[in-house]
Amino acid sequence: MDELLLRRAARGDQQAFEQLMTPLEQKIWRICWHYVGEREAASDCGQEAMLRVWRGLDKYRGDCAFETWVYRVAANCCMDYLRKKKRDKSESIEPLREQGFDPADPDPGTEERVIAADEHRRLRECIARLPEDQREALVLTQLEGVSYETAAEQLGVSEGTVKSRVNRAKARLKEWMTEQRELSSETGVQRSERRNRP
Repeated sequence: MDELLLRRAARGDQQAFEQLMTPLEQKIWRICWHYVGEREAASDCGQEAMLRVWRGLDKYRGDCAFETWVYRVAANCCMDYLRKKKRDKSESIEPLREQGFDPADPDPGTEERVIAADEHRRLRECIARLPEDQREALVLTQLEGVSYETAAEQLGVSEGTVKSRVNRAKARLKEWMTEQRELSSETGVQRSERRNRP
């Protein structure tokens, strides 16, 4: 990373900022896509991340690689988006639930696709719940395909620490996904019972 470009960008030089960010744009978009799983939403989160980086350049203190700091900003944008999406969905459905209405089950022909999409959504939500250090290590090594050695350099920690964080992240994800599947199964049974009541 060019320190001169960073200093110029922090002083408001847009051309320097573009030079600084252009090599990172594709990776920012991929990280956003891994989090939100939707092309349009990933693009929106990526643009929001770029805007936050531009506005917050003076907050970068150099305690980690600039690229790592940028990816953290992108991840935070995605988490904000997922929280808002979950809140909006809950608010839009709740009045119907209060009146005793639940959305109908999907058509049999689309069941497998719906289940797979739901699994991916749950996984993204669980990833967003991870502690920041574990989430960063997991996204870099398991989703972005970065080697443990390179991830360690980017995060400013040892390779062993990266592996440890990834292992803890995987264990948490497995636990949370199991809990969500069990909860979903119980909810499905309850809905079926309500529909079958005379």
